[in-house]
Amino acid sequence: MRRTVATLSILVMFAGTAIALLVAAPTWAAEPETAGPAVSQASPALPAQTPPAGLSRQPGESQPQPGPAGQAVTRPGVAASAVAGAKQAQPATAWSFDPAHGSVLFFVRHIFVKIPGRFSKYSGTVRFDPDNLEGSLIDVSVDMASVDTAVAKRDEDLRSPNFFDAARYPGMWFVSQHIVHKDGDQYVAEGDLTIKDVTRHIELPFTYLGTKASPLEPGKQVAGFESQFSINMLDYHVSDGHFQKMGALGDTVDIDLYFELTR
Repeated sequence: MRRTVATLSILVMFAGTAIALLVAAPTWAAEPETAGPAVSQASPALPAQTPPAGLSRQPGESQPQPGPAGQAVTRPGVAASAVAGAKQAQPATAWSFDPAHGSVLFFVRHIFVKIPGRFSKYSGTVRFDPDNLEGSLIDVSVDMASVDTAVAKRDEDLRSPNFFDAARYPGMWFVSQHIVHKDGDQYVAEGDLTIKDVTRHIELPFTYLGTKASPLEPGKQVAGFESQFSINMLDYHVSDGHFQKMGALGDTVDIDLYFELTR
């Protein structure tokens, strides 16, 4: 009899322990939370851009805004986090583009040789002070329809859905998140480059050539900037790769930027 009671006591004890474990199970046996995926360089597709006849943009705007014809377009779907970040520090003084003394150039290899091209229309906001990089900002858009390679038929092809699809995606944009001094006159703007339906985080190197009083316009200052970098056009859905497979076109685009800015 005592052995039976002891056995029952042991069974009751084991049963109680099992019940306690089952009750606690949702806490210790639940699947651990999976850390969110690393931020991808290529973002999901952005909504198609709607190009009115003329568009202008303000830094950080997320929707197209009507403006004078010929100005570069407003980027859609790109958050104004960089602008907000820059506002945490005292904003650096803004500079204005001097269109007569600036160039947005690109070079793409065709079979053997590199073919040059340019974009004639661009706009945006540049706030730069080497002593106030926290308050500095680059927020620039380029009008894709302004592409010019000196061959009208080729330019029309570049504007078509085969490449830029400029009717649907009228602009490309770069907006900086941080500007870092590397060495001497060398800097890097870390930020997002948007072309068509793709946004990728890039490091855009540039040279600050300095600031001086304008020898032509008394009372004005002039600053000079240059940048050379390369991107893969297929990363931004510029071409479906057909011409690259044929060996007729390279996939690397070399971009050269030359700007004089005034204030």
